[in-house]
Amino acid sequence: MTSLRSDSNFLILNSSGEVITWNFYKPLQEFGSNLERKIHPSQWNWAVSDSWTSVWKKAKSPRKKTSFLKVSYITQKKEPLDLEVKIVSLENDHILLLFFTNFESYFSETPSIFLQDSELRSTIFQKSANAILLLDPDKDLILEINQTASRYFEIQNQSEILNLPFSNLLAQDFTHFEYTSKKKKILSGETPSWDLEFKTFRGKKFWGNTSCRMISTHLNKIILVQIKDITEKVNTRKSLLEQAGTIAEHEANLNAIIENSEAMIWSIDKNYKLLIFNSQFQNVMQDFYHSEISTGFNLFQKELPPEIAKYWKEFYDRALSGEKVSVARKRPNQDGTFIFSELSFQPIRNTEYEITGVSAISVDITDKKLAEEKFRLLFERSSEPHVLYDDFGILECNPATLKMLRCSDKKLVLGKHPIHFSVETEKEKTNELESIALEKGSYTFKWVYKRFNDEEFSVEVTLIPIIIHQKRVFLSVWHEITERKVYEDSLKRAKEIAEAASKAKTDFLAMMSHEIRTPLNGVIGTVSLLEGTFLNTEQKEYLDIIKSSGQNLLILLNDILDLSRIESGQLKLEIQPVSPEKLTNEVVNLFRPMAEEKGLVVESEVSFNVPNWIISDPYRLRQVLTNLIGNSIKFTEKGKIHLSVEAEKFPNDKLRLIFHVKDTGIGIAEEKLELLFRAFSQVDSSTTRKYGGSGLGLTISKKLAELMKGEITVKSQVNLGSEFSLSILTEKLEYEIPAGVQELHSKNLATSAVISIQEFQFKEQIKKFCERNGFLVKMARTAKETIRIIGEEERIGVFLTDLNFPDMNLSEMLNELKNKILL
Repeated sequence: MTSLRSDSNFLILNSSGEVITWNFYKPLQEFGSNLERKIHPSQWNWAVSDSWTSVWKKAKSPRKKTSFLKVSYITQKKEPLDLEVKIVSLENDHILLLFFTNFESYFSETPSIFLQDSELRSTIFQKSANAILLLDPDKDLILEINQTASRYFEIQNQSEILNLPFSNLLAQDFTHFEYTSKKKKILSGETPSWDLEFKTFRGKKFWGNTSCRMISTHLNKIILVQIKDITEKVNTRKSLLEQAGTIAEHEANLNAIIENSEAMIWSIDKNYKLLIFNSQFQNVMQDFYHSEISTGFNLFQKELPPEIAKYWKEFYDRALSGEKVSVARKRPNQDGTFIFSELSFQPIRNTEYEITGVSAISVDITDKKLAEEKFRLLFERSSEPHVLYDDFGILECNPATLKMLRCSDKKLVLGKHPIHFSVETEKEKTNELESIALEKGSYTFKWVYKRFNDEEFSVEVTLIPIIIHQKRVFLSVWHEITERKVYEDSLKRAKEIAEAASKAKTDFLAMMSHEIRTPLNGVIGTVSLLEGTFLNTEQKEYLDIIKSSGQNLLILLNDILDLSRIESGQLKLEIQPVSPEKLTNEVVNLFRPMAEEKGLVVESEVSFNVPNWIISDPYRLRQVLTNLIGNSIKFTEKGKIHLSVEAEKFPNDKLRLIFHVKDTGIGIAEEKLELLFRAFSQVDSSTTRKYGGSGLGLTISKKLAELMKGEITVKSQVNLGSEFSLSILTEKLEYEIPAGVQELHSKNLATSAVISIQEFQFKEQIKKFCERNGFLVKMARTAKETIRIIGEEERIGVFLTDLNFPDMNLSEMLNELKNKILL
């Protein structure tokens, strides 16, 4: 006789091949999972596709009540499982399939015992892992339940539940409606299955996957109900649905963070194939591999240099073995520099804690590395003592610290707190200073330290709190006040000497301006007066020599004074409206007689883009142009001098005005051009003897050009001529210039001269000089008389005045004149 064990693997089907019930344990629990998912045995993963057809053919054979068949099944792990199937025909055309592994036959006798042994059937019924209920198909009353059902519904005695309607076990009305709607299908022979919510006799609720089937015998009809507790699965499903939106949002945020990160982020599986990566990683790797990369790309599929492959593979393999790897490395950049990175490799684990891949991140620390290197260089090479310390003492100091402390061995300093070298040893005072530094970010104070030779010295300490390796420390910078005091005193003395020298120079210039030029002008003026007297030929020659010498001396003196004023910063530009065209014509007309005496042609040209009016200092601009054209005439024996003007646009509505003075003179050798603008120097001593000159004209012109935010450049060839270019930065005036200003550029000079001088030995000679040169001279003895005369005259060419009068000083008189003219 055959005994059926409680852990037997079996399957019961009806004559149509529909599954009625089953019971499967290891290693065949996968069969039970298939049936729970409503996968019929004909669709299982049999090694031979027609295996189930062979089983079912034997089961339907009328000749044998019992038969055996060997089959093979492929598990989810792709492993073959050899089985022996025992096929037994039961009552009501039901078929029992018993599955054995390793071809152990558990039955040696006919199954009649199974059919006749009620105790055996009861054991199988009671031992089922699912709750089983037998219902009256007419009234849905509960006729019998198994032990699992008693546990599900939390009842102590089965009598509590017997003869109750099945609907009493349902938690909600709508589930009762669902059962009622499916009752028709059950009675028609179908086996519906759905998820229902039940309630226990203690009020708890649980979800069950419920399948119902109508079973008929020659004696009775019952509804077999099987319930499998799926509460945990339902709750998990609800939780997952509730979290789905949040998870999707978090995933989107995470993807955005990964993609927008400046770091390189990627992950690989166990076969070194890419899973995810951001654009930073993609850009660098595509340059490295010289090809497109995508998900599934094997990082080692291409030929790599052995040392590189070994280097990177080691990090991945260490992470795949469970190790967390951190490493710093550098790689060459396209511009020849290096990129420094910090890399981290972490193992990826699944829910069963199995390692499935590696996640990696590479952070560019080039700027940090360079900053650390700069800090180290500044720290080590600074001439100021730098001390890094914490609560336990000095961590590091630079050579300047040892030098100031008169210490030859750094070990004698490290580990000691700065207070160890202080005259004041109160720790509370140090703590107070550190607190202030922490609050303000830095703090500077005076302190007294002792050197190793016990010599005291005062310093100015700048205390700065900083973070190094996630630890707060203090950077203390010392500056010895004694040395600074000496330096400050020397600077003060140097400043006093410079100011005294500047004052002496200023006083000298004032004295030169008044004491030398005044009598010199008197000499030149007197000579001009003598020219109008009756002189013989010899006397006229002597007079010409005196006049020429005096004028040259005055020019030299004026040049020296101008240069001194420019260098001392006392010369200021008088900015006013200027007509470039009129100024150009004035300068050319001034030199035309001199040029014609030498047989030279002087011509001018003003470009169409030069504005009618600009703002500049007309006197200084005329001075530079006069010097340039005068030099051209001086050094040109034949040919012509050409003056041209052009304008160039400049940013911020500015204008660059360029004057070109081109001649056909003797020219200058290229190697001697640099001598042109040096004070008191000329390119050739022979030219000095032949043409004269002090060598200051171009020096002053260059400095005046710089004052006007411009420059002077020169191009020259020996025996072919030279071209000097003056450029100034100016602005175009768009509005109409008043007629009074335009008079400044008129060719016709004023005809009146006002002389307001009380006592001057050359007063009468000056009056005669002005009258001989066509001026109508008006003499005034007081400031008020001067103001009246000037107010009455329309055109004044000369105004000569004293510094002070009995009725008012010069400043007061000029203010009165200004107000009168404005009125």
